[in-house]
Amino acid sequence: MALAKKMEMPCEVAARIIIPSIRASIAYVLVKEFGLSKYTAAKLLDLTPAAINNYISGKRGDRFMKSFLENKVYLEKIRYMAMLILKLHSDSKVDREVILKAYQDSVCDLCSKVNEIAIKRSCPYIRLQQ
Repeated sequence: MALAKKMEMPCEVAARIIIPSIRASIAYVLVKEFGLSKYTAAKLLDLTPAAINNYISGKRGDRFMKSFLENKVYLEKIRYMAMLILKLHSDSKVDREVILKAYQDSVCDLCSKVNEIAIKRSCPYIRLQQ
């Protein structure tokens, strides 16, 4: 029904489609680039090892994952988010609020760049690169 599509908020699209791709990309970087085990990555992301396996194998969150990992700008953003997650769970004294804010801002920034519905509706949280 056309009305249902118009009623869908940009962040609903993100939660269903884009965020899983971001999470999958972060899981991939943590395991494949940073050398963490799937169990450790799952613990850091508050997921199960099976979910990490599904993300890495492309069974889940695959819609934008390839684009994120093949685009240098997006990949650097994903690596930055992965580093923030590692820092958040490190033993050192860190300001959790600052790291969480940086992580959330990074996720929103990347999500906004690929969320076509948000772009079409001029979502105020979109910060397109110029």
